[in-house]
Amino acid sequence: MRTLKQVIIESNDDIELWSSITVWEGPRHELAIQLEFIDHDDHTRDHKITATLDRGEATLLADRLGIAPEAIPQTLFDRYGDTSNTSVPSGVEALFEEILNFILDHGARYRLIRE
Repeated sequence: MRTLKQVIIESNDDIELWSSITVWEGPRHELAIQLEFIDHDDHTRDHKITATLDRGEATLLADRLGIAPEAIPQTLFDRYGDTSNTSVPSGVEALFEEILNFILDHGARYRLIRE
């Protein structure tokens, strides 16, 4: 039931700032949604923020969406995915917040970790 990382969106990689959102199911059937930010000119600014839904919260979200838990990454891609690579990092960050609000709106909770 493990899912490979599903890329939801990536910013344009021709500029010095880059960001992306990926989603996957972890080894304990938790759901992870990660925002990654890279500054090619100043790597001290690089960071990742991961929202993790434990197995129960992922199941709750899936039930509220009427899908199987393993379908959540594809469902998020279908709703928010953008493969154009024309986005800017601020737009990717705004989309991450929108996805987190979508999760909360469906009654599921997550834990945020910043690396």
